[in-house]
Amino acid sequence: MKAGRNQILATVIACALAVTATAPASAQSSTPIGGVTHSDAVWIGVAIAAIGAGIGIGIYYAVHHNHNLTGCAVSGANGLQLQNKGDGQTYALVGEVSGIKPGERIRVSGKKVKNAAGPTQQFLVEQLSKDYGACSANPATP
Repeated sequence: MKAGRNQILATVIACALAVTATAPASAQSSTPIGGVTHSDAVWIGVAIAAIGAGIGIGIYYAVHHNHNLTGCAVSGANGLQLQNKGDGQTYALVGEVSGIKPGERIRVSGKKVKNAAGPTQQFLVEQLSKDYGACSANPATP
């Protein structure tokens, strides 16, 4: 994910440098056409490129954001579950759960999985973001 951001930034910088590269001076008429000098045209191109890059990066972050859940991990009937502190719901944890221990207060990154079967929503763990240590009061296991 980080390599993608660096690649986008490098591309934007390369485009900005290519646009601002000036041609050698020539002995042409000193009166610009339409009142826009070459320097003004370059800066207009840079501004358009910067706005386009900003819109592209904004769309990228709007579409590719990860969801985070924070709560206490507990052992459930079908494996690990997370009792979410934010919305009070319980999620069955699937995916990268090898580093998660029951009784720990954690924050995980991933996405909610839509499943019609079962009362418990699933959360696909992509990464254990933070381990806060033991839960202050271990919740009852369902």
